[in-house]
Amino acid sequence: MQAGQGSGWRGRAMVLGLCAVLAGCGEEEGAPLQAVDLQALPADAALAQLYIHSCQQCHADPAAGAPLVGDSVAWSPRLDKGLDTLLEHSINGFQGMPPMGLCMQCSEAEFRGLIAFMASPAKPAEED
Repeated sequence: MQAGQGSGWRGRAMVLGLCAVLAGCGEEEGAPLQAVDLQALPADAALAQLYIHSCQQCHADPAAGAPLVGDSVAWSPRLDKGLDTLLEHSINGFQGMPPMGLCMQCSEAEFRGLIAFMASPAKPAEED
């Protein structure tokens, strides 16, 4: 047998195995997929700046584990606890949420505005 002849099937088998493993990656089965606009910003310019500097890093990054902006499925159980609870978690921290949400200068009213923006359902994409 010539060198390299017998190793071709091993390479193909490894690629097929890798494809099979990767096919199992992704969303949990049955988890609803929802399109969210990760570039969305609050309409109010001052609130948008606070969001960019304090919230966007986690709430626009699916890998961060925070509920994404406009993801009504992720925000629904949080909203069910009430705005006062969300506000308390924003100020005092909760699980992965750091105290003050990294917005040390935010007022209670600004936190309420940021929560309202992030928890609002995503708007459908506009067609050109």
